[in-house]
Amino acid sequence: MKSTISALAILLSASLFVNLAGCTESTQGPAAEDPGLNTPIPAGMLRGVVLETMDSGGYTYVAIETDQDPVWAAGPKTTVKTGDVIQISQGMPMQQFTSKTLNRTFDVLYFVNAIENLTTPAAAAPIAGEPDVGKSAPLGVADVSVAELEAGQNIAWLYANKDSLADQPVRLRGKVVKYNGNILGWNFFHIQDGSGDVANGNNDLTVTSKATTTVGATVVVSGTVVLGKDLGAGYAFPVLLEDANITSE
Repeated sequence: MKSTISALAILLSASLFVNLAGCTESTQGPAAEDPGLNTPIPAGMLRGVVLETMDSGGYTYVAIETDQDPVWAAGPKTTVKTGDVIQISQGMPMQQFTSKTLNRTFDVLYFVNAIENLTTPAAAAPIAGEPDVGKSAPLGVADVSVAELEAGQNIAWLYANKDSLADQPVRLRGKVVKYNGNILGWNFFHIQDGSGDVANGNNDLTVTSKATTTVGATVVVSGTVVLGKDLGAGYAFPVLLEDANITSE
């Protein structure tokens, strides 16, 4: 099943980086003399002058000057000031993203792995705060013991049989151990059932759904197994249960 999440991310990212290619070359004023604007821009990167910036929730938010509208991005907390030349990688776009810590909604906000300050280089701080839909590294083992919905069919079983289960519907029971709502129009959450282990990366399953749930709830999820889902900006899932229905127990 073709993912609407992937299509939206690709469409938004492609249009942004095609339309803005070379946008910083037309920058006028003192910032145009910054050496950071005079070196080649690596493929897949965006470079520009900071028009506005603020730190909140462990993130640095920046508005980057372009030949169209400013582009807003957020990444690990970084020392940046207005007028600095920065460089970011193509990130994950989020439409109508509301930052609770800023009490502000962005039409489109790109979450990126890093913000590189070319004017005043500095190391970025570890990322924290909002949002984290669960990157490629598995979560630790929660104190969970959930009975299998069907004998022998649990999260570890899904990972062991992922190739044959790809693009197939699967129903599992698990406990919600992490939840992030309204990311690209979907709710992302993790379930565990006590099977698998962190070392093998088969103890935790990421699920997407239009339905809501809460951390600590025991649920039955029914969705389609998708392999190798990569949303960019480090948000990659070797196994994902997509567009799931949720039944709370």
